[in-house]
Amino acid sequence: MNILFLCTANSERSPTAEKLFEYSQGYEARSAGVHPAAYRVVNQDLVDWADKIFVMSEKEDGHLTFLKQQADISGKSVYDLDIPDIFPRGDPELVNLLYERLSYYLDLDI
Repeated sequence: MNILFLCTANSERSPTAEKLFEYSQGYEARSAGVHPAAYRVVNQDLVDWADKIFVMSEKEDGHLTFLKQQADISGKSVYDLDIPDIFPRGDPELVNLLYERLSYYLDLDI
């Protein structure tokens, strides 16, 4: 299963989530950002590639709104993890929060 993680700049939250699946047998993960200056900017090819898309925070950052405006997500499963932009990359608290939130949507035997 292909999973895509989106945050604002693709520098902290979404790369941390992507790294959780680095050695997964059942998932291939990628990450991107919604800001034009993001390390990797989300595009339609990434959206088309993904089976499931996880945005970090609609409430704080408007990630889902941006995605709906910039890409065709019809037929896609998109989930809001509601993770605020307060963690540095790889922060153990962020990792724990990602595991907790993702466990509702994915089998996390990774």
